[in-house]
Amino acid sequence: MRRYALALWCCVTAFAQATALPVTWSLAGDWRAHDANDPAFDGVRARDDSWSPLRVPANWYSAGRDHQGALWYRHAFTLPKLSDDTLATLTFDGVDYFADVTLNGQPLGRHEGYFQRFSLDATDALRRHNRLAVKVDSPFEDPKTIWPLHKNMVKGVLNQHDTRPGGAWSPQGQDANSGGIWAPVRLHLSRGAAIDEVIVRPDWQAGLEKPRLQAEIVYRARENRHATLRLTASPANFAGDSFRLEQPVTLNATGNTAQRLTITLPMDGAKLWWPAGYGKPHLYQIRASLHDAQGVMDVAKTRTGLRKAQEMPDNQGWRINDKRIFIKGSNYIGSPWLSEMTAKTYRRDFQLVLAMNANAIRVHGHVAGRPLYQVADEMGLMIWQDVPLQWGYNNSEAFADNAARQTREMVAQFGNSPAIIAWGGHNEPPWNSPWMEKRFPDWHNDLNRMLTERVADALAEDTSRIVHRFSAVEEHYWQGWYFGTMRDMLAPAKTGIITEFGAQALPDLATLKTIIPPQLRWPATTAADDPGWARWKYHNFQPFQTFKFAHIPRGENLETFIHNTQQYQAQLVALAAESYRRQRYQPVTALFQFMFVETWPSINWGVVDYLRKPKAGYYALQRAYQPLLPSIEPVTAVWQKGQPGSVGLWAINDTFADCRACTLKWTVTHNNRTLLASQTRRTLAADSLNKIETLNITPQAAGELLVSFTIYDAKGKVVGKNRYRETVKE
Repeated sequence: MRRYALALWCCVTAFAQATALPVTWSLAGDWRAHDANDPAFDGVRARDDSWSPLRVPANWYSAGRDHQGALWYRHAFTLPKLSDDTLATLTFDGVDYFADVTLNGQPLGRHEGYFQRFSLDATDALRRHNRLAVKVDSPFEDPKTIWPLHKNMVKGVLNQHDTRPGGAWSPQGQDANSGGIWAPVRLHLSRGAAIDEVIVRPDWQAGLEKPRLQAEIVYRARENRHATLRLTASPANFAGDSFRLEQPVTLNATGNTAQRLTITLPMDGAKLWWPAGYGKPHLYQIRASLHDAQGVMDVAKTRTGLRKAQEMPDNQGWRINDKRIFIKGSNYIGSPWLSEMTAKTYRRDFQLVLAMNANAIRVHGHVAGRPLYQVADEMGLMIWQDVPLQWGYNNSEAFADNAARQTREMVAQFGNSPAIIAWGGHNEPPWNSPWMEKRFPDWHNDLNRMLTERVADALAEDTSRIVHRFSAVEEHYWQGWYFGTMRDMLAPAKTGIITEFGAQALPDLATLKTIIPPQLRWPATTAADDPGWARWKYHNFQPFQTFKFAHIPRGENLETFIHNTQQYQAQLVALAAESYRRQRYQPVTALFQFMFVETWPSINWGVVDYLRKPKAGYYALQRAYQPLLPSIEPVTAVWQKGQPGSVGLWAINDTFADCRACTLKWTVTHNNRTLLASQTRRTLAADSLNKIETLNITPQAAGELLVSFTIYDAKGKVVGKNRYRETVKE
């Protein structure tokens, strides 16, 4: 109780010292919480002395409360006396999933959706001493009737996914609920008007040298009045010119309904935002302010970069600022509990992504916290951003309308990020997923078609980005894991975009010991129905695919088991990535491995474990994603003593610069004896694919065959290096 009183005193002191408007205060800290699943309990008026403290912002699970359903939050704060023209706004950056907000017993509003920022006018309810009550509901959906095929919440991977606690299909698949006031909460005071959102998009009609910034100012005003709107764009991460414009505007009294102002800012000669490896990610700080004769009424800031994104027809690639870039990415979910992720942890992850030679991530099936996009903007990491729709949902028109509304809010609120170059729609919608027929008796091949279309149409309203209407099962290349064999990855691709491919692998032993207790680390058999795998399955491991489909041997001990799974994953992702890079623009344009990091203490498809330790697959992708790649094509499937076999050598240049007078060297050794060695000199043009040589080899004995292939620049520096091993059988 003393701690709560101290926190309240600090809050009161900060408010009392702040007088100039506009001003914003954070409401972060220890709030009070009480179960809200009993509808008879009045959390607005009840005494909260006995309520337990709960940290805000945080998902309640991350804050130590494992809870399903509804929870009351309460918070008290004190203000100095305010002038009659003060407009008070409560802003929530993210509440999962329903929020009913009451201030001093007066309802302010209700909001649905976990990722959106929403602002509520608190002016008429505000007092000197204030009591804020928020009822947050993140419902548990009945596994027998609703979940998972007919879900009612737009939460994507946060309430159903293979990588969640319990997995995608078990009755435990909704464990560790993501509910809560998980993102910052603020009280904002302004004078006469409030700017709730600044939406900016680049306009390229006059060309890259003369961009214009189209700005939409979402505001509320207490009364009709004349004002001046000022817009400035100043360099945020470099030294350069600033751009300014102001124009007279008429503000309309809005009540609780926001209105919009538009302004166009010429930015001739402005610096462009470029992805990492292709240029600098120049960013501009955007400041919008409203003024009248008395001075500043309100100010809002955002940040953006000037970046043009286009998809060329006929699978000829994606262009950024009129330059074609081959997309080499990975699917990414930082955590099922978004409050755990900060700018620091996102930066740590993205440094690993870029060091893997990837240039993009697919924010898979969810919208993340705002720090993700801020850090990606700064680091030049391109983003494919999904809507939070994963598999099956309520099939009603009302739900489709709701999802489309939330999609538009996603586009408006996150679209200032230049890192987001593509919007992706519904992931594996039921109507496109015939595999669901075997799992659900009420599945039909038209289920959620309207939902997919409504959401895709909403995404297409943003013409500043590439829009991928939905993520089809045909784009998910799971050969070697759910069907087919690893070598099927060498076949011609059937789609230009490949949004998933990969295989599971165990983490290192030290990490695995933090997941599986000692007595459960060696089940009696490798049968998928062996009860010894139950804990493993809860942590997302798939024994059936591991042993019966991929045919990965368990070996004699846990260390061997780990090694075997990691080597299989490494071989598969490298084989796939190189194969599809050799098919660049014939037809492949974008490639996203599944997935980058494990999202919690789990065993899944991540090439980095949940403690951020890379597996062998990480280093395999690092080689396969090299900007200058000496690629080795394993033409012969089975090598036999005395039988001829062949491999193909290719050189890929994904950069904007020619590799002039490059030297390409290769050797083939068999049981450590050199069979051949050769080299050639040539220029590898920018953005090119080059067939170099086909090597025909007849090994005369069983053993290991090793092909090494290296690219040197004109100064003799290694700019690309690769190797490939095969086993020659008797």
